[in-house]
Amino acid sequence: MAKNHPEMTLKAIGTVRNEITNPKRDGWREVISEIEIDAGLSPALDGIEDFSHITVLFWMNRLEDRELALKIHPRGEVKLPVVGLFATRSPYRPNPIGKTTVRLLERLGNILTVQGLDAVSGSPVIDIKPYIPQDDSISSALVPGWITRFHDMRRKLEDVYRRLLAVYGPQHWWPAEGTFEMMVGAILTQSAAWKNVEKALDGLKKAKALSPEALRKLSLNELAEIIRPSGYFNAKALKLKALAEWLGDAYNDDLCRMLSGGTMALREELLGVHGIGPETADSILLYAAGKPVFVIDAYTRRIIDRLGLAPRDHDYTDYQALFMDNLPADSGTFNEYHALLVCLGKNVCRPKPLCADCCLNEICPSRA
Repeated sequence: MAKNHPEMTLKAIGTVRNEITNPKRDGWREVISEIEIDAGLSPALDGIEDFSHITVLFWMNRLEDRELALKIHPRGEVKLPVVGLFATRSPYRPNPIGKTTVRLLERLGNILTVQGLDAVSGSPVIDIKPYIPQDDSISSALVPGWITRFHDMRRKLEDVYRRLLAVYGPQHWWPAEGTFEMMVGAILTQSAAWKNVEKALDGLKKAKALSPEALRKLSLNELAEIIRPSGYFNAKALKLKALAEWLGDAYNDDLCRMLSGGTMALREELLGVHGIGPETADSILLYAAGKPVFVIDAYTRRIIDRLGLAPRDHDYTDYQALFMDNLPADSGTFNEYHALLVCLGKNVCRPKPLCADCCLNEICPSRA
């Protein structure tokens, strides 16, 4: 670090208050926070309520300790070029100062209520400035090509999402009455139409077998017969048995404890269970655990390919990275986006597409 610079003293002017304690949380866009400014500075806020947005500078005092790296991949993505730390927005800096422009919802005395502040509760606030478009937005600013490509892909993916949502509306996925039913459904839906999965689930409900303990008590033949409508019933019975055994051995059937684990650690555990591959594991992570993981299925691949957005390598990880590297990591958005793609793939973007009925035909280079 550079030496022989004068010492500086920063004094916090207030504190962030919200329900967030994990600085690595995803999906900050919808977070509502209060900024409590020192009472003696309250008059300095007069007039701030006339602005729709403000810029907040805060100290990221809850970051984990790590060795300072002067050259990094932006956003931690190895596919992006290595650049100097100061050419990125990485929070791990010589002085961990956060700077975020947020929506100002309300000012009440010395309390500012804001939306979109990516600061955990208790973070010291250093300064607040009004956001002035004429001064703070520079239309002619230049950025490196990797940033342009990132934002261009984000714009395209967000455009697809908006169009789908406008036509089909919220999908309210996953269609299940409980966490374990959702996990069972994720296995039963492998190579099966959902209407047949529903028949299998109804059979399990009638047999009072929709719990890990109940599944363990059934014989393989009994279970296979119950789930026969879902197809590949002998193989799926083995998979469901493996899931139930794992839940019992690893978590004593405590689903809450299982779902509260870290995303990547839980994913590795799920992938170690017989019959659970990446798509099934990610479905459980997203729909049961609420983790910001994008699910890739055949519908998604088909639509993305036809839109001309397919990654260079056509494997699961690269399709998943297309969404997770270019969109804010928000489980609600990922949930809705995937469900909308499934809706489009089932009803319109079929193997033989109905392009005339597609809400994406204006932006699809493959339209008939």
